[in-house]
Amino acid sequence: MDIIFLSEEEAIQLQTYFYKYGLDEPFAKNKDFFVFSFPEKHCYIDALAHFIIHVKKGEFLHKILSEQFYYENQEERDQIIEIVSEMCNGKREELIALTGKMDELGLVRKAVGSFLDSSTSVRFDSLLTFRLKDYRERLIRFLYVAIDEYKMEQEYQIFIHMLREYLKDRIPRKKMVHLSMDEEVKFYDEDFRVMEKDKVLSMVDRRLLAIHPAYIDSAIIAPLLSMAPEKILLYTPYDEKPLVRTLINIFEERLVILPPIQKTNI
Repeated sequence: MDIIFLSEEEAIQLQTYFYKYGLDEPFAKNKDFFVFSFPEKHCYIDALAHFIIHVKKGEFLHKILSEQFYYENQEERDQIIEIVSEMCNGKREELIALTGKMDELGLVRKAVGSFLDSSTSVRFDSLLTFRLKDYRERLIRFLYVAIDEYKMEQEYQIFIHMLREYLKDRIPRKKMVHLSMDEEVKFYDEDFRVMEKDKVLSMVDRRLLAIHPAYIDSAIIAPLLSMAPEKILLYTPYDEKPLVRTLINIFEERLVILPPIQKTNI
């Protein structure tokens, strides 16, 4: 079984990857191409599949991002590709819901097996171009979603930075605020007296709602920013919810998360 490479760099890439699998088959140079000769092709299906997933996939995505989407900054491309990789690993369920799941290893392994069965001598670029066409199309579908997610994350980070700057320049109107986020939302002052909703809303700086009304929660984020307390004690069972994560990102060391308030303690 021979696999032919037109690029020596690509042949060296594969050989280096094979070493990690304990496979030390050398390649031979034959005029203008390079040949791997395998005694038993089925021993190499998994190694080839993992090589494609962990090496060639990244190269393919970098090329698409650079040439079709004009992302010239490598750090930006890396962040987008990381999102694609997380989707491939099933870690971004909310994004996978938009594209459908993919059995990445199964898809690539099947293509590699079919490729190796097609002839006793095959070209590696043919595998990438033709046999893996479905896989590449699935990756591009993931890439579109990942780009949108990356843009939203960048916008979110700009939003968080803007609110931190606002908070930094704000004179504290409260030394401490207790906030309960459980079945309902309740504010308490530093003496643990309930702050009525009308009073809380009357303290909101209306400029905040004009800055980014789509993102700034008028019931919780806007009042807290307006009061700019030196310390916020947040009592909640929802420490992983997006709103709570946003509060953590905005208020940082000012915010302390505690278990929900027991009704007997109120």
